[in-house]
Amino acid sequence: MAKAQTSDTVPGQPHRLTIGAGYDIGKKMWSRFQHGNIDEIHLNFSRDNHSLSIFYGVENMPYATNRYRFQSTGRYFKIEYAYNFFENWGNMHNEINVGLRYAKSHFDYHIIEIQIINPRNPSEELTYYPRITLPNLHAQWLELTANIKVEILPRLYVELYISGKRFLSGTKPENFDLIYIPGFYQTNISGFGFGLGYGIAYHFGL
Repeated sequence: MAKAQTSDTVPGQPHRLTIGAGYDIGKKMWSRFQHGNIDEIHLNFSRDNHSLSIFYGVENMPYATNRYRFQSTGRYFKIEYAYNFFENWGNMHNEINVGLRYAKSHFDYHIIEIQIINPRNPSEELTYYPRITLPNLHAQWLELTANIKVEILPRLYVELYISGKRFLSGTKPENFDLIYIPGFYQTNISGFGFGLGYGIAYHFGL
């Protein structure tokens, strides 16, 4: 007589919904090393191999070029769809995800220092401390991501990720450049960026 199938092996039975909450430790540590601060949390909803994540970050970071020194303050939002390609066995609950994110950032620049060439003496630079604020800036971009989640304790995960970023659009400050974007970081002529990091997450099974 054929053995009866358990509830875990019934074909077509939907998997449970999982809700996860996480915090990006890598961004926090990097920002403190740069004498700034970044806090990013995320909420994740997954079922079968599909997941939807929402990210929220707040940022206060200094930035300097050979001409400017300023403080960037703002917040950013990201939404991601990802697919888990890892096939678990036994009681494993690990993940290898590839996903696509849409991100948008709202921020201000607080200009602290500007260096310009002295028009009377081109070999000399003049430094000004204008204390100017450029408010209500915004930018949006896409990210292609890959991350690994490893369960280290029941329901508690360590997350490692990499991302490639493509700048889409943003406001250009008057008489200034869009140099640094919270959540995207340094901009460049190509409009591409790169990120990596790690965090922790806790999953609630429903």
